[in-house]
Amino acid sequence: MRADDVPAVHERVAEEARDHFAGDETGHDMAHAWRVYRLGRRLAAETGADTTVVGAAALVHDLHRLRGEGFTHPKETLPEVRTILADAEFPGDRREAVCHCVAHHEEYDFAERTDLDREPTPEERVLRDADNLDALGAVGIGRAFTFGAHHGQGMYDPGREARDSYDRNDRDNTVIQHAREKLLRLPEAMETEPGRELAAERAAFVREFVERFEGEWRGDL
Repeated sequence: MRADDVPAVHERVAEEARDHFAGDETGHDMAHAWRVYRLGRRLAAETGADTTVVGAAALVHDLHRLRGEGFTHPKETLPEVRTILADAEFPGDRREAVCHCVAHHEEYDFAERTDLDREPTPEERVLRDADNLDALGAVGIGRAFTFGAHHGQGMYDPGREARDSYDRNDRDNTVIQHAREKLLRLPEAMETEPGRELAAERAAFVREFVERFEGEWRGDL
């Protein structure tokens, strides 16, 4: 996205958030945030969600990934998010909508949804889809290997079958098993129609790559 396509309010949010992401080596850096931003605004425009809220949420959604080893819930970063939004002079009447998106965007887990008694907001759905889309396709494969290398994970273990459930805290996983256990299941978690269409295309690329990788590993190809 060209700089002149980014509203000034989002430029200010990005400027306030940028230092938080400096030095990230896991694939959750500012480049990822900008890709989610572009995807999010695209999905928001197609679904009628608030592009201002989605854009800001995309730029700050992964602050929880910068809290060291293990999983930190995004809700724990809301004080930082509110500070960034205030310093960026983001519209006050939309700040809590941004915080809501950040707090709930990780609630896609296939067996761990605990919020089924409420209706997700359109902006929350869009952010979740945009974030998941960046875990698919060619970029998603690259990010998976980056994340795996950072955490000391191997590429593949032919003796380990892919499991039916995804455990985000399993640091003994490998990149290819991660692709089978999580990435290739993301299309079923998509919540917008344009998100589902993009996810199907990107997942097909990941599936082809994984099957090719496993074939080459065995020496079949």
